[in-house]
Amino acid sequence: MPVDQHRRLEQAAAAAHAAQARGDQGAANEAWCSYVLIQDALRDPQDLLDEGVALSKVAIDLWLQR
Repeated sequence: MPVDQHRRLEQAAAAAHAAQARGDQGAANEAWCSYVLIQDALRDPQDLLDEGVALSKVAIDLWLQR
């Protein structure tokens, strides 16, 4: 993992923990979302595409079952 990305992950986690400690759930949620986005940016693009396709198939199946 590049050093800059590792630092960004640490900062997002620290911001989330700080927000949770002061009871600001909205800010904590935003910080955790940032953390996940940073992690996803480091993933293999094909893995992300495959995951998206799989989720779309599940969504279609659920919609058809209604």
